[in-house]
Amino acid sequence: MHAAEAAFDEGDLKLDSTFFVAFDLTHRALKSGLAAASPLNVTQYRTLVKLLAAGERGVAQSDLGAMLDLKPNVVTQAVNALASAGFAQRRRAEGSDGRVRTACVTEAGASHVARVNASIVERLYALFPTEDAAYRSILEASIAAGAGIEPEPSEGASGRYAASRALVSLELVKHAMEEALRATCGASLNECRVLQRLDEVGEPLRIGDIASQLQMTSVAVARAVDRLAERGWVVRLASPSDRKAVFAAATAQGERKQRAVARTVDTLARTQLWSRLDDGQRRALARAWRVVIADVQARKEAERKAALGQLHPLA
Repeated sequence: MHAAEAAFDEGDLKLDSTFFVAFDLTHRALKSGLAAASPLNVTQYRTLVKLLAAGERGVAQSDLGAMLDLKPNVVTQAVNALASAGFAQRRRAEGSDGRVRTACVTEAGASHVARVNASIVERLYALFPTEDAAYRSILEASIAAGAGIEPEPSEGASGRYAASRALVSLELVKHAMEEALRATCGASLNECRVLQRLDEVGEPLRIGDIASQLQMTSVAVARAVDRLAERGWVVRLASPSDRKAVFAAATAQGERKQRAVARTVDTLARTQLWSRLDDGQRRALARAWRVVIADVQARKEAERKAALGQLHPLA
């Protein structure tokens, strides 16, 4: 049996640090594809994709807020921007008393989504090692799975513009993760990712190594460690052999928070991801972050080692 067809293990469903690396890289690629092809911001584009998925009948503005987890005034601003650009139009809902307003996509809006979707797919293909046919099929399956996380208001939309719908889904999942971690752990997503990685390795890590392993900037990790240290959840350590290096290690209080992070992340996995996907979709997502992202990280490590061969004594 090919490795890509191996039995799906329950452990593959755990949202470990590798998942969050894959999630963050994918989220960045999706947003980059949007920025390259559209003047719309993420909220406006998410709204447009929802309107396209709804078809000719459109969506009541009051329902858009619930679908996208947005406040009514934010939805109004997004629809206003889409209407000004000619991508959407408003109309009175049939059979209503005139107070219910429905938004629907225009032909220009549908064409715009098609162009942006192509740009998003291009950025995703540039991010992942898709010259390998097996990896390319995994990526395509994971995009389709990502698009299926959030159910569409129209059954006919299931096979259209999967990359754009994946962006909508990932925005919702990201917001749910941030809110849940802050509510249960009292920390930001970045801070929880640092705690999670320290938990996985079980030993102190240099700030730079944490940044490299989590695909975060050193500045972002340093800020997260500073905030964690202020709460007493991590302690910063120095090395006598490398005075510039700063290490981070979890304290006893931090270890308790690590367990809270693990419980919250497991709950998020069940409620925000796996319960909304079938077995094939779960398999595709797990393979994407464990196979493809591992390859991306291996390439970066190979580049790092190759650079070592170019070192020479200082003059």
